[in-house]
Amino acid sequence: MTLVDTCFLIDLIKGEPRAEQIVLQYPDLKTTAVSSAEFLYGAKLSRKRDFYEISEKFLDFFPIVPFDAEAARIYAELASNLTGTGRHISTFDELITAIALRHHEPLITRDKHYREIDGLELILY
Repeated sequence: MTLVDTCFLIDLIKGEPRAEQIVLQYPDLKTTAVSSAEFLYGAKLSRKRDFYEISEKFLDFFPIVPFDAEAARIYAELASNLTGTGRHISTFDELITAIALRHHEPLITRDKHYREIDGLELILY
């Protein structure tokens, strides 16, 4: 399993060639419940005709990994450590990271700020 970040979902639905290449390299892509929520929120805000419904159908192609109690514990530790060292990233991204760490899975993203996370395997595109 390989997890994809919200930015990847956005790039893929827009037809970004780098994201399309990732799909060919990693056939078993999944996303997190947090990325799904963030992605759908953006679709709702776009106000483009039928875009929210299209986005919901698009997400059907990605199994969604939940945020569970173990991910919550990892998030609490991670977020408090990042805040304490002045390296805080967005809360959504910390939640996504907690899910990836909980499942010991790499995260595909173009967001370089994830490099702040010790122990997170990244696939940057």
